Parts: sequence; C-alpha cells; structure tokens
Amino acid sequence: MSASTPNPFDVDALVFAAQEGDKEAFGKLYDLYFESIYKYIFFRVPASEADDLCELVFIKAWMNLEKYEKRDVQFSAWLFRIAHNAIIDFRRQHRSLASMDERLEDKSENNAPKATTEKNMMSKEVRAAVDQLKEPYKQVVTLKFLIGLSNPEIAEILGEREGNIRVLQFRALKELKTILAEKGLEKEFL
Repeated sequence: MSASTPNPFDVDALVFAAQEGDKEAFGKLYDLYFESIYKYIFFRVPASEADDLCELVFIKAWMNLEKYEKRDVQFSAWLFRIAHNAIIDFRRQHRSLASMDERLEDKSENNAPKATTEKNMMSKEVRAAVDQLKEPYKQVVTLKFLIGLSNPEIAEILGEREGNIRVLQFRALKELKTILAEKGLEKEFL
C-alpha cells in the first residue's frame, strides 16, 4: 500500500458512517479521493469540463451510497467506475469535442516560476503523447502512472482480468515510448 493510499479499514468505517447519513464522513471520503478522481477525469475530457464532471461523480456517489457493498468491489474502484461512466456519458453527449486543453495547472505555492514553466512544458508534451494513444492504452496509463493505482485496482475499475491489464500496460508503454522517441523525449521519461 502506498503512502497516499488510505487505510482500507478507515475507508470502510467512513463508508459505513456515510451510508448511515453522516455527511462529515462522506466529506472525509471526498477529501481522500477528490484529487485522484479529478486527475482521472482531467486527463480524459477537456480541462474546462473536469470540475463539473468531478462534482457530478461525487453527487452520484452520495446519492447511490446505499447501493455500495464492500463484498462486490473496493470503495475506490466503485468511485472510479462512477467516474468512468460519467466520462462515457459526457463523450456521448459531446462527440464533436475531440480536442483537450493542454495546460496542466500547478497551484502549489512551493514551485519556482522556472520549475513551474518546465513542468508545464513537459506536461504538455507528455499529455500530447498520451492523447495519441488508443483509448484502452490511454485509460491504463492514466490510472496506473498518473493516479498510481495498482493493477488489481485497475482491473476492478475496468472490469478486466489483471493479466489483461498487464498486457494493455505493456503495449501502452511500448506505444508511448515510440511516440516520445519521435518527439525526442524518450531519454527524459523511459
């Protein structure tokens, strides 16, 4: 379990309390998962839509919390599944919107202007390269490397076998390496 991964027992207790109507417990769940859900959405839709979709995900989660049962899936996977479905619904409604805003805003106070500029330039290049990947590859790269989920968690979210996730990940990285090499950036990333 990574340092950023919440203790599953704490999450289970918060989920149970939230299912009993404890809004503060749901607020803590929101705080735990907001950044990961937002990143997942941000890299899949136009940046201008990420805030609204993220809000929608948590509203749907609150409204359907009584349907969640731990025996079926982990809470994080359930939440990512809601986000995944919201993205699909958004894309169906906005099929003509294919381009994504390539700015990746960094709001932390500790970054110097030079470092922020360099990160933004690299983020733009990496995002452009990830955008060139086929959809299942893009999804696996986003969940694995940008959000930091494990292969079992990704398999749960996507409804795939863990072996299939490893194959998708291998193929995605191979394709991404080729794209980055064409841009002359492979040494910085791989």
